[in-house]
Amino acid sequence: METPIDYDFIVRLKPNTIRNSQHVNVDQLPTTFPVNFLLYKREIYSLHGVYRRPVAISRKIIHIPVGDSPSHYINDFKEILTDMGIPEIKRSQILFEITTKAHGIDTSNGVFMFVSIRKTVYQEARLRNEEDDIARAERESMEVEAKPIPATKSSIDALERVVLDASASARDCTVCMEEIDAGSEAIRMPCSHVYHSDCIVKWLQTSHMCPLCRYHMPCENL
Repeated sequence: METPIDYDFIVRLKPNTIRNSQHVNVDQLPTTFPVNFLLYKREIYSLHGVYRRPVAISRKIIHIPVGDSPSHYINDFKEILTDMGIPEIKRSQILFEITTKAHGIDTSNGVFMFVSIRKTVYQEARLRNEEDDIARAERESMEVEAKPIPATKSSIDALERVVLDASASARDCTVCMEEIDAGSEAIRMPCSHVYHSDCIVKWLQTSHMCPLCRYHMPCENL
């Protein structure tokens, strides 16, 4: 029996951080229109209804000269999606969405395109016996998603707010699966993992654990 796999995606046009600056030199104006492709994988274990956090497994980028239409590069986009292993039907849907988003766009206007794809693999847990099934289900129900406990409001309010330096390497927010733009405000948790401010606040209002390392924030119930 084949392992069920689902793909979902989102195509967005995002402003280039440099265009948000009040002082932009001519030399800093964009000469290319970047199209970023990011593929994540998430595993769901159907026996217990739990899942592992999404992990980035492939990243591709193509730079289109400013003034060119992204629609002229559909074959290049198709090749990237093929290399990523995206099925033909889903490739067609993604390419159609890219074409729709790119229609009439001014590529010199300091924006870039972000194509985020999530691959969800549904796994059957293969445990040795029924007792192992029960023990694992009980353990994971306490540790993962079955009964989330929010962090205290005071601990969320006290989190460190940071602004990512433009020279720093790119970071991805694991909550929304999108890149954290340089120059934008983010939140650094005590475990040093960084997220979009809105994303991690909403997350902690539901679960008191860091999405990446399960660092425990203060909560009322523990």
